[in-house]
Amino acid sequence: MPDDERKPQDLDAPTAGAILVAFEKLFGGGRGVARFPRSRLRYVELPGGTRLIEQNPKTKSDWAERARAGQRVAWVMRGGEFLARVVDGEVVMLEK
Repeated sequence: MPDDERKPQDLDAPTAGAILVAFEKLFGGGRGVARFPRSRLRYVELPGGTRLIEQNPKTKSDWAERARAGQRVAWVMRGGEFLARVVDGEVVMLEK
């Protein structure tokens, strides 16, 4: 299938380098950072319908506890699926 006919869900996950650039933008206040209207969580759009979303510190999870403690935690997601986790600049690609 030609690249221009590929659907977003067919695209590979973004590279660790692209994720780190978005992570620094997300937590550094760079251009291109948006907020979800309801939760007010910040996110950065990545290619292929993928987003880097900051961890919601108001939830009851270990990751939210880390965010409340000052760690910078974010998730790479596409179509409701978690593709990667980033904690203080360390990218961990998640298995499907």
